[in-house]
Amino acid sequence: MSKLSDRIRRAGKADPAPFGFAAAARRPTAATLLTIVRLSASEGGKAADAAKAGADAVIFAGDAGKLKDAGEAVLGATPDKTDRKSVAALRDAGADFVVLSHEALAEAMLEEKVGFVLDLRSELDDTHLRLLADLALDAIILPALKSPVTVEKLIELRRISALARAPLLVEDDGAADASLLQLLRESGAAGVVVPSSAIGKLGGLRERISALPTRGKRREDHAEALVPAQAQGHDHGDDDFDDD
Repeated sequence: MSKLSDRIRRAGKADPAPFGFAAAARRPTAATLLTIVRLSASEGGKAADAAKAGADAVIFAGDAGKLKDAGEAVLGATPDKTDRKSVAALRDAGADFVVLSHEALAEAMLEEKVGFVLDLRSELDDTHLRLLADLALDAIILPALKSPVTVEKLIELRRISALARAPLLVEDDGAADASLLQLLRESGAAGVVVPSSAIGKLGGLRERISALPTRGKRREDHAEALVPAQAQGHDHGDDDFDDD
């Protein structure tokens, strides 16, 4: 399992609630969406800034020689070449995962001990999305949602998440408000991918993520079907009286 996959798993796992009101009040809220920063080939020096700002992962564009230390952040890379040898070089240079497009060479995915993320830029039918599940991807990156966000767009996110059976990472400019973040999370998103220009916004973005309500709260969780006493059936025990 890659470090990215592990962080996604931990972010999606609800922490058990502690006993006692005082303990609950002191309990910090864990971030339920990852924040990932994308850097161009010439922005390697910003990796440390991204990690210091709280980025969970940093994605570099370029070859293995351009990879820089990302501190506590998980290191990913978008390779210039997608042959197996290039992917192996990125892994050996410290990349935990690589980001591939549909045009990437299939042999790249034969390499082991490295995770794979698909940068999905085209629409796929249900059959193709189901086949993505066989690739055991760590995640799928999707373009930012255009405003206004409609129910139809959220259904499309859920379709991709359900059929591909992979966590979604949705691009954003770092300014997503709490409502959009919650909508993304409840539709299968495991994180947001922001450009290097949004590093200064990471603090506020992470605060909004940490303040989101508990994952998976549904309206039906608060509703309980009550059956009127008259509709629960006749209690024949009441009829057992003495005929004498």
